[in-house]
Amino acid sequence: MPKISMYNQINSLTSLRGIAALVVVVHHFSYYTLPKTGSTLSAYSDFFRNGYLWVDFFFILSGFIMTHVYIGDFSFRVNSSNYRSYLFSRFARIYPLHIFVLSLFIGLEIAKIFLLNNSAFTGKFNLTALFANIFLLQAFDLNCPPLFWCDTYWNEPAWSISVEFVIYCIFPFLLFFLLGKNEKNDLIIYISVLLSILLLITFTRGNLDSIIGIPSIARCGLECILGIITYKVYRRGNYKKYFNLNLLAIIAITWIILIMNYYWTYWRSLHDWLILPAFSLLILAVSINNSGVISKFLNSRLMLYFGTISYSIYMVHWFVQELLKTLWIYKFHHTFGKRFTEYEALTSLGVFLMIIILAASLTYRFVEVPMRNYLKSTILAKQ
Repeated sequence: MPKISMYNQINSLTSLRGIAALVVVVHHFSYYTLPKTGSTLSAYSDFFRNGYLWVDFFFILSGFIMTHVYIGDFSFRVNSSNYRSYLFSRFARIYPLHIFVLSLFIGLEIAKIFLLNNSAFTGKFNLTALFANIFLLQAFDLNCPPLFWCDTYWNEPAWSISVEFVIYCIFPFLLFFLLGKNEKNDLIIYISVLLSILLLITFTRGNLDSIIGIPSIARCGLECILGIITYKVYRRGNYKKYFNLNLLAIIAITWIILIMNYYWTYWRSLHDWLILPAFSLLILAVSINNSGVISKFLNSRLMLYFGTISYSIYMVHWFVQELLKTLWIYKFHHTFGKRFTEYEALTSLGVFLMIIILAASLTYRFVEVPMRNYLKSTILAKQ
């Protein structure tokens, strides 16, 4: 059994989080902001068209990592003191950067009045949606029934932190319940949860990308359970007797690439569902450090840095997209990228990624970390 400390960071998973965030950024820029980039990329592979699936990787990874961190607190019981400290710690982790980026969006809405003579706080940037965002209620779709698409998101990627915070509230109880289950039941639970996700996809939107609102809470919660069960397997460690970790990682990576390389128009629900076990397998394979090429790559300083700033990457990129589109219309009086060649579109993607990494580095250093530490030092110290 591997030796576990709840404060022991698993570096390779930090790096995977950075990779996942960057894939989501490429997906959003290429298929929402500058579709010409997406069509160029899709001529070779649909890998980035399927980039939204890495949000589901985040959910599975979150279940795994939170179990790693909080297994000592909630293995035997959930008491009010530990629960309050845990919940505030999660709040301090996600909320300061969220509200900072939201304030930038408010400023941009006001700027549109002067730059573009547009009306502000309309459409997806309406005040009801703003209220939902401030209180992390985007997941509850205040403007429409839960099974239908609607615009409740100012900073669109922030829908996932709204959902995650709901799951954070019940996570200690989930962890206590699942850790108490005999390990012989883990496979049954894992398969049952997988089948539940397939039913969720099939009977809601037919793909994981469109599952928002109330159903997205189930999406996140079920995938969090996959992460918890994956961690239980990791903690036992007996799989190392039977599998070569490098081979396991190669199988997982090949599996993921094969799924993401193709965009199935038919059997879409099955396509998105098939990648979930591969994510669990990848997490399991790279969690144990070894001398292989994959571990060395994931533990390199650059990859670890991307992982460290991954939350900032994820949260700031949509604002930079909106800012870019607004300034472009103001300067050139037409939609961003409308007259770009394929080469210019791909170059724009490269420049955009560099801007995002720079912006995320700044928000991580000057907003995310200072505000998190401030909240923890002031509020938790009083408890």
